[in-house]
Amino acid sequence: MEPPYGAAVVALSLPELVSEILAFYFNARDWRRPRDNLNYAAAIRVNSLWFDCGIEHLWAIPDAFIYLRIVAPERRQIYASRIKYMSVWYASEQRQIYAFHDLDFRRLKHFTATVPSLTSLDVHEMRHIFVQSLQTFEINGPHVSTDILGLLQDGCPNLKCVRFYTYEHPATTAPFTEFIRNMPCLKIFAFDTSGTLAASDRSIDGDFLLSLARSNELTILQVPWEWSMDAARFASRRLADLESYSNVRPFPSLVDLDLSAPSNAIQTLAPMLRNLSHLHLTVKTADADPIKPLRELINLKSLEVTFRYATDIPGASFTGLATLTKLECLKLKPLHPVLAKVTSCFSDVDLELVAPCWPHLRTLSFGVRCVISARGFRSLAFHCRKLRRWEISGPLKVDELLPDGFAGAALFPELEYLRFDGFAGVIYDRNRFVSIQASTI
Repeated sequence: MEPPYGAAVVALSLPELVSEILAFYFNARDWRRPRDNLNYAAAIRVNSLWFDCGIEHLWAIPDAFIYLRIVAPERRQIYASRIKYMSVWYASEQRQIYAFHDLDFRRLKHFTATVPSLTSLDVHEMRHIFVQSLQTFEINGPHVSTDILGLLQDGCPNLKCVRFYTYEHPATTAPFTEFIRNMPCLKIFAFDTSGTLAASDRSIDGDFLLSLARSNELTILQVPWEWSMDAARFASRRLADLESYSNVRPFPSLVDLDLSAPSNAIQTLAPMLRNLSHLHLTVKTADADPIKPLRELINLKSLEVTFRYATDIPGASFTGLATLTKLECLKLKPLHPVLAKVTSCFSDVDLELVAPCWPHLRTLSFGVRCVISARGFRSLAFHCRKLRRWEISGPLKVDELLPDGFAGAALFPELEYLRFDGFAGVIYDRNRFVSIQASTI
């Protein structure tokens, strides 16, 4: 039976076979007519074009590099120079990379790897992967090696995206400070430790925060450390000094941020983050109002806030979010519904004030215990016509939400999901609330 990679073997062999046929044909002829040279050149160009178009598709597959083992050693470099994507999922594939240490992957742009363990020796064996053309580097493993950071700095000046997925928190942020400073083209820096059971007790230091703030191209940022008050103050002072000498703006390109910070640091951080369009904020403490400073982020389209501890938010803080006129998604929730209850005096009057300012709102998940009733619901239905998903914790009276309460008018034309306390006995059907008993008569 033909091996599963037989088609790949044929595809890899055809270009060289065609070249041999063309060479034999033209070398056997008597070169007397000038046109013969033109025919030969045209044939070579056709074969070259066929080679590039046909083989390019084969090497576009991320795990295609494993086919190099079935290519004659003297022909491997021809194909290695065309590989742009490389994904490594198993230890056997990792060993294959080591075996190709003498090849030049000069066009490699995207590298993704899942490695159960990664020693300094392993990283050294992968040096030939860190080429100037590399733009995306993703690795899933136990930890981030400083050797990897060094190789990326030294060999990949055009790197645009770095994603680390680990389950061990780094011992210090110092190597990452130097890394950010030396990667001028970096647009995405994502460090995800969500798979770990223990939360990190480490914080970003001032130097690291300053290097992030001064990164001109950085657009998406996710790090596992808390942005401490001390770091925020340090970076704020240094940036203020720099602004007095040159036109320096913090985070000039940042639009998407995963931020973990104590509530008292948010007021200092907010002025640095005015370009943000997406913010996922985890509030680590309850010693200050974390919502009020967010009114400065007027470009936000998506705001998600998770509270780690029980807290009470003034209703005026939520009405202050009326400045976020571009908002499409607002999610507020406790980390744990029992251990971290979040309450507020946010009322119908407050909702009536803020709802007209959110005409683009599509998702509202309000996991805060508040005093919203059908009156506020009516205001939201009138102003937020694009709403598709709504969740709320509050004493809504379901009998006020039946068709008679709204004169039978459609509520949310685009609503797909609705959930709130006390919803038993009522269904949402054809843009209207209907009692289950009435619908069965």
